[in-house]
Amino acid sequence: MLTKGEAAALLSLRNSHHGNAQWDDLQLDAFHAELRSDITADEAREALRRFYAADHEGRWCGSGDINAIVRRMRSEGRPTEAQIGRECEKRRLTASQSWEYRRRRMRGEAPDEAEKNVSPGRNIRQVETPDRHSNAARHRTGAPAPIGGTSLTTILKETR
Repeated sequence: MLTKGEAAALLSLRNSHHGNAQWDDLQLDAFHAELRSDITADEAREALRRFYAADHEGRWCGSGDINAIVRRMRSEGRPTEAQIGRECEKRRLTASQSWEYRRRRMRGEAPDEAEKNVSPGRNIRQVETPDRHSNAARHRTGAPAPIGGTSLTTILKETR
């Protein structure tokens, strides 16, 4: 997260492109509040550099510009689905391992780190088939489940 001091330095750097214009506390508060909460100082400086490296005809770089550039920078670093698929094949991952690996890669983990963190065992998300005679199986098939060990048929017979 970008601190208020880092936002002040960024605001000063931005203003240096416009004749070292002065900023006040209100501008700093607004600028800091409008920046993405997960942005780092390095990302913000790089975004500012990229903005002014492109020709914007004297336009000032705003917090929205920085947010958009950081979003693009992050998506540029993300691998494509095809690339992840090739990585999974190369590493000979199972289907469940590939799913976990893909999730970790899309979150920004490096290939070796993602492979290391993929569990080699059974997929914990796999749904186990309930016993044929369990309450869950009866419920799914429409058969009445016993209430307190007594079947619905027995209860109905007793109330008649």
